[in-house]
Amino acid sequence: MPFRTPKLVVALLLSLLAAPVSALQLEASVKPLQLVAAALLEGISEPGLLVPPEASPHHYALKPSDMRDLARADLVVWVGPELELFLVKPLQQTDARLLQLMDGDPGASMAAEDHHEHEGGHHHEVDTHLWMDPVLMLEAAQQMRDALTEIAPEQGPALNANFERFAAALMAKDRELRQRLSPLADRGFFVFHDAYGRFVSHYGLRQLGYFTVDPGRQPGARHLSEIRGQLQEKAAVCVFSEPQFRSAVVDAVTEGTGVRHGELDPLARNITPGPDAYLQYLDALAGEFERCLKP
Repeated sequence: MPFRTPKLVVALLLSLLAAPVSALQLEASVKPLQLVAAALLEGISEPGLLVPPEASPHHYALKPSDMRDLARADLVVWVGPELELFLVKPLQQTDARLLQLMDGDPGASMAAEDHHEHEGGHHHEVDTHLWMDPVLMLEAAQQMRDALTEIAPEQGPALNANFERFAAALMAKDRELRQRLSPLADRGFFVFHDAYGRFVSHYGLRQLGYFTVDPGRQPGARHLSEIRGQLQEKAAVCVFSEPQFRSAVVDAVTEGTGVRHGELDPLARNITPGPDAYLQYLDALAGEFERCLKP
């Protein structure tokens, strides 16, 4: 009598064969890094995000759902303890591969944080907003590609094709933005939060100063008085606020000066992740500088 496989076993085998392969999961700390990851993972998976774009990485606290995302992640991409200090301990509890884009000693950073909290301030010795420089983000994309390829070698060809496409598009966008912004090199401005130095330096813009280093803290009265003095002397043509924070202090300082108001979003709040999302983000920043600084 011929052996017959029970129908239940056949159904089980078919269901296992039809089950989707677990997707390659990347978690980014902040949204601009998620936008770069989305270009690399196009057609493969959708990268996750830990810090909502309406929040600040300077003072964020992970929720239980964030911890679950970390537990499922294959790769976690973050700047480092100088920016996302809240991630230092949680990342010690995950088996995910970690890609830290800026060198830093967590112990030293925590000690510095304690000191600055005691002094009533918060200051970064280095500019942690790496995503403001397209050259650094091209390097970051290459590191992401290499790390993901090691985790999932079968995705290597797709990851490399996506990287090559992203690199070509980013270099073209960078050349375009240089041409658009070069006429504005002598137009002075202030920003609310010291987050744009790398963008300003890369494109040769004239930032005169900022209201605060840490957007979670109000700037001091003496500092605000100095800014108002420069505005009254017509040193600046624009002051930029941010959508994540109330601009009442900016309104108060600029009242009666005739200076223009702009709004820069350091965390890409309104940009939807996709293959061209990071380019759209750079374009949006450049567009706001153009709008507010043009004669």
